[in-house]
Amino acid sequence: MGFLANDTNNIILDAVLTNEGRKRLAANNGSFQITHFVFGDDEVDYKMIQKYGRTVGKEKIEKNTPVLEALTNSNIERDNLLVSLSNDGLTSLSTYTVSSEDITLSNTVSRADASGLFTVQQQPPSGQSIPSEIRDSMIIVSLNSKFLTLGNNTPFMQDGNTKYYFVATSAKGDIPTFQVNIQNKVLTTADFTTFGATSDKTTIKTVVRVQGRMSGLNKDIQVTLNKN
Repeated sequence: MGFLANDTNNIILDAVLTNEGRKRLAANNGSFQITHFVFGDDEVDYKMIQKYGRTVGKEKIEKNTPVLEALTNSNIERDNLLVSLSNDGLTSLSTYTVSSEDITLSNTVSRADASGLFTVQQQPPSGQSIPSEIRDSMIIVSLNSKFLTLGNNTPFMQDGNTKYYFVATSAKGDIPTFQVNIQNKVLTTADFTTFGATSDKTTIKTVVRVQGRMSGLNKDIQVTLNKN
């Protein structure tokens, strides 16, 4: 959903279904049910508050912020989600750290490459704990299924070549920890010719994204596939 116009006394909204929503609605089997919704503030430049103060800055944001139209691509529809927290004294949010942000895999027949295993941790704010409302017990891993797979996991959704998987926390404690085991698929010479880097047709680069189901945090890991 997005604003088409908010510069008059009339507010005009544009609401569309994502591609996944259209697919479920078209199934016509009762599986399409709206159970919750989220808000986002992708368009808001909070530097306005720092520059003009809270009162004037808020007014400038409300009147001058160009609001995006609704998008049908759920991958890019909302990156920055708004959340409600019970801790009014929270001054900073948690972050994601990964054991490796750049992974290299070889194009082997077995596809089981140990270097594809990496760890994701949700780090609490300095000197504070992670609020329960944004504490992740599950992350969503999305990848290009043309090149990669996620161990023996079964995807819960697919949009084109992008498959989405749930990964549950592997450790209980103050720091939610997740083990992600990506594996490369067997690729042909034609695949490297088509999808390989312009300057090097023996490598293919792709991205794996991890996103917190509760926090909305996300982290991108670059994966390089080498032709043997």
